[in-house]
Amino acid sequence: MLTRMRILHATYRAALAVLLLVLPLSKVLARGHLYGALDNEELLACEDLFWNGQSAQAAACYNRLYSPEQPPLVRAEALWARGNLQGANSQFQLAIEASPDDPIVRVRWGELFMDTYQFSEAYTLFAEALELDPANAWGHIGAASALSEGGDPEVLNQHLNAVMHEDLGLAEGARLRAMIMVIRSLLRDDRYEQAQLSLDEAFEWAEEHALPLMELNALQASHAFMMRQDYQPFIEASLQEAPNYGDAWFIPGYFATVIRRYKEAVDFFSEAVSLQPNHWEAQVYLGQNLLRLNRINEAIAHINTSYEGNAFNPMTVNLMRLLDNFTSDFVSISYPDPPEGPLPELILRLGQDEKAVLDKYARQLSEDSIAVYKERYRLDPKEPIIVEIYPNHEDFIVRSIGMPGVGLLGVTFGYLFAMDSPTAHPEQKYHWGTTLWHEMAHVFTLGVTENLVPRWVSEGISVFEEWRTGPIPGRKIPTDVLQAMAEDKFLPIAKLDDGFMRPEYSGQVIVSYMQSGLVFEFIDLEYGFDKIVDMLYMFNDGLSPVEAIEKSLGISDSDFDRHFKQFIDIEYGPLLGSLPVWMEDMNASYSALREEQWEEAAAAAERAIFTYPEYVEVDSPYIVLARANKELGNADAEFEALQSFWKNGGYLPNALLALADHYLEQENNPLAEEVLEDANWADPFLEELHVKLGDLYIETNRPELAIEEFEVLLALDPLDKAAANYRLANAWYALDNAEKSMEYLMTALDIAPQYRPAQKLLLELSRISN
Repeated sequence: MLTRMRILHATYRAALAVLLLVLPLSKVLARGHLYGALDNEELLACEDLFWNGQSAQAAACYNRLYSPEQPPLVRAEALWARGNLQGANSQFQLAIEASPDDPIVRVRWGELFMDTYQFSEAYTLFAEALELDPANAWGHIGAASALSEGGDPEVLNQHLNAVMHEDLGLAEGARLRAMIMVIRSLLRDDRYEQAQLSLDEAFEWAEEHALPLMELNALQASHAFMMRQDYQPFIEASLQEAPNYGDAWFIPGYFATVIRRYKEAVDFFSEAVSLQPNHWEAQVYLGQNLLRLNRINEAIAHINTSYEGNAFNPMTVNLMRLLDNFTSDFVSISYPDPPEGPLPELILRLGQDEKAVLDKYARQLSEDSIAVYKERYRLDPKEPIIVEIYPNHEDFIVRSIGMPGVGLLGVTFGYLFAMDSPTAHPEQKYHWGTTLWHEMAHVFTLGVTENLVPRWVSEGISVFEEWRTGPIPGRKIPTDVLQAMAEDKFLPIAKLDDGFMRPEYSGQVIVSYMQSGLVFEFIDLEYGFDKIVDMLYMFNDGLSPVEAIEKSLGISDSDFDRHFKQFIDIEYGPLLGSLPVWMEDMNASYSALREEQWEEAAAAAERAIFTYPEYVEVDSPYIVLARANKELGNADAEFEALQSFWKNGGYLPNALLALADHYLEQENNPLAEEVLEDANWADPFLEELHVKLGDLYIETNRPELAIEEFEVLLALDPLDKAAANYRLANAWYALDNAEKSMEYLMTALDIAPQYRPAQKLLLELSRISN
């Protein structure tokens, strides 16, 4: 007999005591329909009052149920409906003691934990219910619901199948809930045809068993919206059945976010909270999507409202923490300043501590990319483009999707995108300049199509633009994608979205990114870039990608697949055939490098380069070859390896700095400058980079540019502050600004009074002043 006692997690108890005692007398908490899980007639009478829109009468009804005459389970349900979750939790404990062998008590207690986002604890309760009654349909649907929040998909499907396909007795409502879970999953995966078939089946089942239809109508409205059909009749039908049913608007709003229709999502969520102000989930989703539209103050108000009503929601808590940092630790800079029209063209939102480092480079790259994309995609932005760069990766992820723990680099919502700063990724493989260029392309593809562009098309164009116009042009194909090519894992064009939405193997998403980029590389080379732009504009008319290809290129999707396969075979066939040998040479080069066998390392690296000279990721054989030749004293060979690495698109910052040193030794200042400027797109937080670039600007008589680099250097809080201040003093001196020069010079001498270069400059300034 299971009699273990539980309390809600300690983190939440204090919040419950303050925030969730009892709602105002006329209010009832928004919670899911019972769908027949309970049969207490007095409780069902209160439920009927609520769903019929009689909130005040329902509240009074629930209050009457909190009576010693009622069993603890009914008292728990009444308190739950009135918003007293702590009290409901206590009553469920008593209900377990009173009916230890009744699985439905554990099921309903589990549903309370689901409402407080404690999914693991909820699943434990559902599992205990199934131990008592393995055929309990409500236990199965509860377990499936808990697992849908991050559990084992195979076990989830076992629970769903038990409800959908086995005879579990009189549990028609549980089966309807299982159908609804399937429909939601199909809509999230863009499987609209299957979703409609499942909706039809669910409507038939619900009508046959006299079950409520309002959630199905909300899902049908979502389907209609996603298919660009009239959704309003289904929302009206939902509200006719349940006049205060905020989910009639919330559910379509949620699915609007799934297809990146954030403006429409805000409209849906606004209707939801207007109808049902205590729909706390709608409040936070409204706040999140207002943030995506840069309506910051409105967003803060709704997120605060959500937190005041339900402090359990982790997305609400995370957004509250983000907003604390967002309002205090970030600064916004508008360009041009003042604006040439009513609004600026660009707004950078940077961390306070990183503004002095990133401002110049983020502005330059943003303005360059905007200029390129305006011309290429025939679009003048209607609003300022907002670029947010986050020094903390988890803050960026919360900003993007509300929850931490996801490996994204950038997310675009429309005219606003957020991305990681270089400091969020201390490893040198992150290239923030490429991320910014990629996300800016999304701004334009979303803008051209009013956010209607299919996922794979938008991602493919962004990858294509990285390769074609970005700060490090040239294709960058990871080795696992090459392996997928060799195994013929590229998808037909008609199913390319599946690789993003429904990956079937580890790494398929990145394979789909690369395939999508190569698709547009092929279209550009074979048909011309204008065809890509023409296709984009066709999505405004409701065409699918296959239809757009057929109309724009004049070929069927099957012919396109065949021609694209020929393109891949021509471009990569020889390499793919040699891939095992190349990988052996790569492994041999690094093995020899680790063993400090420099000649063997160089030989293996040269073989790998001969097979695949375009491979310039951070583990490129060029890096091995350069290091081995340096150790062997072959400076010219080291230089050649580094130069080839850079010219093929390599971006490892330390390698670029070493190459710049070679160019400086050769007095090739123009190429040294180009290499150092490229290094800024990889990692502008390197002190050595700004020393070298600033000194080069001084040497080439461009002190105004040197000042910018030395100011960045000083902002990095360098170890040698005296030298940094001296460099600034010297640059201002070159601009004949004695006052500014003296300011930095005295700071340098305060730090290091015996610093000889500063003393010499002081003498020079003294002679001038005399």
